[in-house]
Amino acid sequence: MADRKATPIAKIYEALSAIADKRVTFPADQPGEALVVSSDHSKQYTVRFGDGFYSANDNATYWQHYAGYPIVAVLIEQHKIGLPSNSEKIVQAFAGVDWKALNTQYKNDYDKSTADFLSQVDDPKPLQKLVRIIDDQLGALDFEVKGNRAQMRHPEQ
Repeated sequence: MADRKATPIAKIYEALSAIADKRVTFPADQPGEALVVSSDHSKQYTVRFGDGFYSANDNATYWQHYAGYPIVAVLIEQHKIGLPSNSEKIVQAFAGVDWKALNTQYKNDYDKSTADFLSQVDDPKPLQKLVRIIDDQLGALDFEVKGNRAQMRHPEQ
């Protein structure tokens, strides 16, 4: 298994928001590349992937060397991380969350951001269970994480 830092659990919450909001695309003219729009729609991250590696230009991946939420979202979209068959409604609970605003409010204390989000849902248990399922699968995948220096893009309006 590749030696890589564990992804903070809060980044899985962010990845699920990207999935729920349909902010992950795979450009037909760029094989081995995906684009992920940020939760506040101000940035578009580039995720590159190939034999045994994923790279992204988000700050977490680039500076902290763990699979940031753009990579996790791409792994879910590629079905390398499987969502339970009954999870569509649960995933929709993650839609429309501005993680950038939450993380700024809590000075990048991701646990506090996640706790704030969970305090606003009726029943957080199914959401937390889904995140654990994804975290377990992510930990079992064998790939190297790299940062990339792709130019930061702004999403097309």
